[in-house]
Amino acid sequence: MKNCIYCRAEVPTDVPREHVIPQSFGVFEPDLTLGCVCSPCNGYLGSKLEWPMRIESIEGARRLQFGHKGTVGGIGTKGVVPIVGEGHDWKGARTAIKTDKNGTQSTVVLPQIGARRTPEEPFEWVLEKDLNADFAARYPKGSRFHIVGGDGPEHQQRLVENLKAVCPTFIYGGSLQSPITENGTVMVSVDDYTVSRTVARCLCKIVFNYMALTCGDVFPLSSEFNALREFIRNNIGDAAGRVIVKQKPIIAQGIITGERGTDGHVLTIEGRPRDRTLTVQLALFNSIPYRIPMTDQYIGHAYVKGHHFSNDTNAVSELQAKFAGPDFDPSKITW
Repeated sequence: MKNCIYCRAEVPTDVPREHVIPQSFGVFEPDLTLGCVCSPCNGYLGSKLEWPMRIESIEGARRLQFGHKGTVGGIGTKGVVPIVGEGHDWKGARTAIKTDKNGTQSTVVLPQIGARRTPEEPFEWVLEKDLNADFAARYPKGSRFHIVGGDGPEHQQRLVENLKAVCPTFIYGGSLQSPITENGTVMVSVDDYTVSRTVARCLCKIVFNYMALTCGDVFPLSSEFNALREFIRNNIGDAAGRVIVKQKPIIAQGIITGERGTDGHVLTIEGRPRDRTLTVQLALFNSIPYRIPMTDQYIGHAYVKGHHFSNDTNAVSELQAKFAGPDFDPSKITW
């Protein structure tokens, strides 16, 4: 009988399959899954790591571009804060990006107040729940306020009344022109994104699964992976150095041409017994490339492998993977 690679419990033969790439980030053929993750761990990883990553990461926002249902940037969201990227009166206002069950994407401006003391200052935008005495103290009489978002005139009026309650000198001066064009588009940017601890754990979970897929389900049970296992499953340990953002793409064509080339997911694994390292590289939607060290106590054979998950065809294909040493020249690779 197999043992769970996360908690080491015995795994029955009829255990639900664990997907290497979470299904919320695509359904692919062949369907690369594991039978070495127990049901409790499978449920925990889905609800505590995969679900937050959908709404708290750049990759979560990217998945909406490919028609996956969800919302990023709503009230109370963490990690990713989409904002209006253009327009003098609206720039910096918070938005939510949504994709419905039909794959139709839309952008909604959240109900909020923008304030500044002088015309030279950028607007500070706060949600309705953050209108308080501290906000009022920062913006005394003579400050300019913009009220945006809301579900119709009644909601707009409520925003006005709530603003007056903390800033009684506010005088209504007219309406603003929406930055959203006639075809329903607006330029949106992401404000100050950093990889949260939860997202880091989910990225580590994906590469841990990939290691089990490519190296076998007994290999991850080794004690050399205990620290990483505890970080993923039990949220124990330091996050520093777990997930490293690479400065170069993973795929050689991207390094040579400077172009992304694919919007598919990329995974590679590289074992180097000479320096005792085992490292996995990951780029969901081939956007942000990450390098994730698995262990510095690797004593196996030299090993390199890679896979591409196409978001165009939903096909999984094996990459031509090579060791990248100090003299590695990607321009000499033929494909």
